[in-house]
Amino acid sequence: MNARAPCRPEHVIVVGAGVVGIASALQLRLAGCEVTLLDRGDAAMQTSYGNAGAFAVSDVIPLAEPGVLARVPGWMLDPLGPLALRWRYLPGLAPWLARFVAASRPRRVAELTRAMAALLGRVNADYAPLIEQAGLTAQWRRHGNLTLYRSAAEYRAAAAAAWQSKRAHGVNWRELDRAELSVLEPQIAEEWQVAVKVADWSHVDDPYLFSRGLFDAFVRAGGRFVQDEVLATVNRGGRIGGVDARDGGRIDADCVVIACGVWSDRFTRQHGYPIPLESERGYHVTLPHAGVPLHHFIQCASESFVILPMANNSLRLAGTVELAHRDAPPDWRRAHILIDKARRIVGDFSTEGMSVWMGNRPSLPDTVPVIGPAPDVDGLYFATGHGHLGLTLAATTGALLTEQICGKARSLDGTAYLPGRY
Repeated sequence: MNARAPCRPEHVIVVGAGVVGIASALQLRLAGCEVTLLDRGDAAMQTSYGNAGAFAVSDVIPLAEPGVLARVPGWMLDPLGPLALRWRYLPGLAPWLARFVAASRPRRVAELTRAMAALLGRVNADYAPLIEQAGLTAQWRRHGNLTLYRSAAEYRAAAAAAWQSKRAHGVNWRELDRAELSVLEPQIAEEWQVAVKVADWSHVDDPYLFSRGLFDAFVRAGGRFVQDEVLATVNRGGRIGGVDARDGGRIDADCVVIACGVWSDRFTRQHGYPIPLESERGYHVTLPHAGVPLHHFIQCASESFVILPMANNSLRLAGTVELAHRDAPPDWRRAHILIDKARRIVGDFSTEGMSVWMGNRPSLPDTVPVIGPAPDVDGLYFATGHGHLGLTLAATTGALLTEQICGKARSLDGTAYLPGRY
């Protein structure tokens, strides 16, 4: 652990108004800090706008599972597969991919799984007071999720060992046969014979409205939001002094938290930290008039996509991973293919008024986010690299940062999440 004394928390700047930045700013404000939240755009309008809306508490195993190297050629050959690589961006992605493969060694996977389990095991407890503070209880659907498999054979071959590992790391789940699945979700097609239910999994009706609700709670609590682009942090002899903004100029602060998602690399480069952030691009389709009454969040294991039941029987179909430059043009085929996949699960539905979206999730090759103080600049903190778990881990990230910045007793050994690990 970094043992130096915490900075004075009189004024904290949080750079980045996605859900991680918003939740962190809210918790710091509730802890008594003067907090300014800065973003070049409006709050919750980037990746937090279009995520899948889940608190994915069972995702303790890193993306770089053992045997991942054997799958890379397939990813490169199938542009519409669950995980795709854009050939033209391969040279730039090669260092990240090399680290990704290195993280798939069994011993390393065991370490990373323990680190993720320590974070995910406390998600609901960290979120509960924020959700109550923000008046968002009605949006928090604590119904659990269902992960679907076509047969018991598919489940045993592809997933049983992973689920046992998850259980060993504190994830509570139970296997359902077809009869039990039909009772819980009659809409699910006969093709799907086995499911795993995680009762502690939950979701929100609309992740954008949920994130905005946390933002509104931050403002009501006396937090300040400034829409401006932060160009650089101010380093005063190894001590943070604030930030330089494009329109507002110098803004002084005792602490600065960088929570800009994939765009955090501007600041890691400024300070010479080799944190390997890349974009884990995800797509979604929102169907406001789908007319499908689902109760649970649905995951399709073999197709690597999810179905989020939103308000008024609307749906969001989300998932797949595309590794490409953050500024690469979207491949909207990756969104539209989700419609056919979903129909094989829940039957026909209306696509009237549908919309598609692509977002850049900030991904690190070992899946474990960076949360904590910079190695050699007092008062500078990072909160990035959450990949597809930004919404899930936002409250927990804010809780850990608030402990660190305000000098509170540590509820978790944060060594595994420090930016200096790279």
